[in-house]
Amino acid sequence: MPLPSPGSRQPYAADRKIRQLYQTTENYGSSEIELFPFFCIETRIDFNDVRTGFRETVSLSKALEIYSDTAELFWTDDMIREVDLAKTSVSVPDGVRLGVLPDFVDASFITRMENQFIQYLLRCFETRVYRNFDLNLYSFSGESQPEFFKRCVELFESPKRQELDELYEVFTRRLEQIRQKYIGLPDIGGLDQAKADSSNKDAFMNCSDRISRLFYSAEPVPDPSIAPSRRPSGVQELDEQLLSLEKEARQAFSNLCSRYEQKAQGIDEYILHPNLKDIHFVRSCILWIPRRNA
Repeated sequence: MPLPSPGSRQPYAADRKIRQLYQTTENYGSSEIELFPFFCIETRIDFNDVRTGFRETVSLSKALEIYSDTAELFWTDDMIREVDLAKTSVSVPDGVRLGVLPDFVDASFITRMENQFIQYLLRCFETRVYRNFDLNLYSFSGESQPEFFKRCVELFESPKRQELDELYEVFTRRLEQIRQKYIGLPDIGGLDQAKADSSNKDAFMNCSDRISRLFYSAEPVPDPSIAPSRRPSGVQELDEQLLSLEKEARQAFSNLCSRYEQKAQGIDEYILHPNLKDIHFVRSCILWIPRRNA
């Protein structure tokens, strides 16, 4: 098919009031390209959901090949193409062939196509929002689920820190009860008693230090139960008391951290569809582009 002459490069529409755009050909090299007419529409969707507080403006440029004179054709995702109107021109590019724009494409046809596109958006277009139930918090516009989860973790840090401090106070009081029972007793046993008291103090301080680091760093510390004991004989009761208390502290710490981890992970997904009032037309036109298999 010969290329159109310069004088013939005019809109092929039966109704000259219909705007026409042509995809530019920078990416096609020197090969001859044939362009076909598609109905194209540019819209803006202004989401403003009262329940979630979600606000976002989405710009869409979609194109649908003109299959028949039935403008009321049911639109589906596989029929629609994303297009970049920034890469179009109002004049026919050099080195292209143009298909035929049917005579039934007039202003009335375009209006009916616009109405069908509205129905498609109301039915199929959606955006996803995430909610954390415990925080009663929704994700921001464009915020991914991993990003939202990270923000939830950060927001839980303050109440988690408060509970860790309260829990630490409980174990501090219980440590003090053990200290009063086993440390600083009257020296009635001579040298052996003095050695035992010194060993008891060391064991107590080591246990107290590990529990402090556990709650203040909010990270697990090495388990003392795996280290070999070199304690003198006759002081096993204190060892057992300290070991039991520390295991209990570790378990309480682990339970608290797990609970907050589960709270942060308690994320639900909501799908929002636009309302009719959210949809705003920018422009509609006939867009000349290659077919997918061209």
